Amino acid sequence: MFYKSRVIAILLIVVCTFNLYACGRKEESLKNKQINLYVGVKDSESLNIIKFLTDEYKKENPKVQLNINNAIGSKIEDDINERKGVDVIFASRNDMLKLVRKSLLVDMWDLYEENNLSDRYYTVAKAYGRFNDRYYGISMIPYTIEILFNKDALNKLNLKVPVTISEVEGILKVLNSSSQRVPVVLNEGMDINNTIFSIVLNNMIPMRNLENIYDSSASEYKQLTQVQKSFDVLENLVKGGYINKDTFEIGNENTIEKFNRSNIPVLIASSYYADKFESSNIECLKSYDSEGKNKLKVPVMSDVIISVPMNSESRDMADEFVKYIFSDNVQKKLSQKGFITANKNANISKEGVKKTIIDHLQNSTEDNISFIYNVPENFANNISSKIDNILSGKYTDNEWNEVVDESY
Repeated sequence: MFYKSRVIAILLIVVCTFNLYACGRKEESLKNKQINLYVGVKDSESLNIIKFLTDEYKKENPKVQLNINNAIGSKIEDDINERKGVDVIFASRNDMLKLVRKSLLVDMWDLYEENNLSDRYYTVAKAYGRFNDRYYGISMIPYTIEILFNKDALNKLNLKVPVTISEVEGILKVLNSSSQRVPVVLNEGMDINNTIFSIVLNNMIPMRNLENIYDSSASEYKQLTQVQKSFDVLENLVKGGYINKDTFEIGNENTIEKFNRSNIPVLIASSYYADKFESSNIECLKSYDSEGKNKLKVPVMSDVIISVPMNSESRDMADEFVKYIFSDNVQKKLSQKGFITANKNANISKEGVKKTIIDHLQNSTEDNISFIYNVPENFANNISSKIDNILSGKYTDNEWNEVVDESY
């Protein structure tokens, strides 16, 4: 009996010693854990959200060091190639596509599957991270482009909240005839012309047609003759007296306050500002229907795609960080701050304008991705210039070919 007691005592001492050693090793390893983040975006809205997400991560993982590295070069592919140890990338879809074409990003499909992202997130958020049927990232937050109306301000003009795009055109004609401008409130870095053009072009061609030839030859781009038809639509709106070079103007948060006070009848805005629309008199255009027949596609923008590079030295940590960011718990915290996220479970209790935005996200697909994220950046700049010309009465009937030639 005495012998058995001694054996048990010795075993207990060995087990406790091992546990203490293991715990000590775990504490030591946690202290040495770090994740290197690469932030390749500069707009204040994205940086605010990235700061919130990283601050939340630090609170819950105090023993993991987050190192935030900002972009230093003009070419992200050079930055990622030259910087060893980058684990997670925050970048635009255009930059994501550059990295994919250089084989610098991990296919994240396993992460999608393991964390059920396909079921928990709206299709458009996943489509933003897809290229050639592989998933290299996921949208941090998608923003719909909404056409909003203040009922009281419209009543003063003897107008009603429109239901179809045709009715919106009628309101634009009334405003245009009285030289009243339509403010456009967008995220920093978004362009008014390309935003307006997205409403047209996204409904003219499947976005895969652009994605499949991304950064290819001029001749392939010129074969997309439907793009010229989008320029033609704008020209017809100008000729019909619906819009001109003075129709749209850049707005800001002060503009939204005036809109809330019924001083502005129509506003176009990114859903980033959804929490700012406080008046019960405000409505979004609920359905982009054309005479109640064909549903038009609401453009969806996303400034940031989160990806993992092939040369990550802490792949497991990177995956855990991404998993944390896209957890229901963190997404609900973003929702509580007023954002409408891509997470279906985080958006269940919204009403009014926010509910319409959620409906638009729920119904969105890859074809809602704004065209500017499926063409090289110089294309977007040249398209914006052509739209300026059309609004100023300088239509050529050859805008798309001119854009392609100027981009090569």
